[in-house]
Amino acid sequence: MDETFKEEVSGRAKHRCEYCHLPEAYVLTPFQIEHVVAKQHRGQGRPSNLAYACLHCNLHKGPNLSGIDPLTKKLTRLFNPRRHQWSKHFIWDGALLLGKTSVGRTTIEVLAINEPDRSPSVKS
Repeated sequence: MDETFKEEVSGRAKHRCEYCHLPEAYVLTPFQIEHVVAKQHRGQGRPSNLAYACLHCNLHKGPNLSGIDPLTKKLTRLFNPRRHQWSKHFIWDGALLLGKTSVGRTTIEVLAINEPDRSPSVKS
């Protein structure tokens, strides 16, 4: 991917993961440009379908577009950083990210955002 294009996507995300909001400066592992809708689902490599993601969130999201809401047990779409407002779906409670909506809860579950040992590459 062209460096200018990567800067556009990372700058739009304010150099933080668009899913868990972890700042890029806090980890050793480089962040990735990920397809919100995966190529296998006909997602395009355009800025409107790209998100800046930490390795943990990107690996857990994979090509998933949905998951099961842990509260309602219903199939629910994942958070889409190009279409959804982060603060509508998520809120921090200390070190835990809480889902305010079914989209938030499902995204936290599928991406394992609150996993205790989620990132061994965090800078101390």
